[in-house]
Amino acid sequence: VEYCNGSEETYYADLRRENGRDSPYKVKYWGLGNEMYGEWQIGQLDAEDYAKKARKYAKLMKRIDPSIELIAVGWDEDPEWNKKVLSELEDYIDYISIHMYVGNEEDDYYSYMGTSKKIESRLDMLEGVIDSVMSEVPKDERVKIAFDEWNVWYRAFKEDLLEERYNLEDALVVSMFLNSFLRHCDYVKIANQAQLVNVIAPIMTKKGDLFLQTIYYPFSILANYNKGVGLDVHVDCDSYKLEDEKEVPYLDVSASYDEEEGSLTLNVINRHREDSISTVIENQKGEVGNKVDIHELSAKDIKSQNNFEEKDNVGVIERTFDDASNRFSYEFPPHSLTTLELEVSE
Repeated sequence: VEYCNGSEETYYADLRRENGRDSPYKVKYWGLGNEMYGEWQIGQLDAEDYAKKARKYAKLMKRIDPSIELIAVGWDEDPEWNKKVLSELEDYIDYISIHMYVGNEEDDYYSYMGTSKKIESRLDMLEGVIDSVMSEVPKDERVKIAFDEWNVWYRAFKEDLLEERYNLEDALVVSMFLNSFLRHCDYVKIANQAQLVNVIAPIMTKKGDLFLQTIYYPFSILANYNKGVGLDVHVDCDSYKLEDEKEVPYLDVSASYDEEEGSLTLNVINRHREDSISTVIENQKGEVGNKVDIHELSAKDIKSQNNFEEKDNVGVIERTFDDASNRFSYEFPPHSLTTLELEVSE
């Protein structure tokens, strides 16, 4: 921390200057370890020992730079770990992190499309732990969630084979992660992938060339067209059952509202493999204008991929729709992500 952020004439700040950087880097976010519960970690610890060690380092780090924000290690599969860590560290940390990687090893499309159930249950669990441990703290001052590792990862699960190639169904699952983050945006304040280029990544490169993987496009769409505040959305649609009897609605929806721009954005995933779904979209506050900008991620086949030779097998279709109102009909194509941008006036 002193090396990166120190501004005084101290040993590590001076070492940074000697190495060619005069001004501080001002690194804001710092993680207190990584997956310390895991047997794959050389420094594996149980929750109690991890929390005690993390508290010591948190005190030291904030003493060097009180402006930094600290992220403790959470565990998406163990609420007891999270409870013990939060109970010990709630006064010293700003975020608790969880990680999740998913895949379609069984090549079962509809089971894979039910991944959002797992994402939602993990977020609900961690939010419940935060609320339980910090019940006497105002909600807006409680520790937040950093979902700081997540992706589809199952084909290339070896150190020497990490160049995962993604298809359309993978992109739909990435879209589900992003929709969940929007629905839980009062808790989830950080949500990032750990690798961006070549290694389980949205961008693939080689000397003199690159292509965008299918999972690049959900990022592009949702990041560019969702601003302002997240909205609750009521969805009533048909569903299907998984083997564990859980009901999965065919439509997965999130929404946001940008008051400054007067725009309402709907992000809709149609999980149905073969069928379009006709819907009625109803807005209950303000007046929706006629024009809708549409950004649609789809392809003919759920297994469609991009590669260096065929870079546009999967991509975003842009078009407009001119018949919107506070209640209008729209048909979402099968196995697709569609983002609708609507104009809303008071």
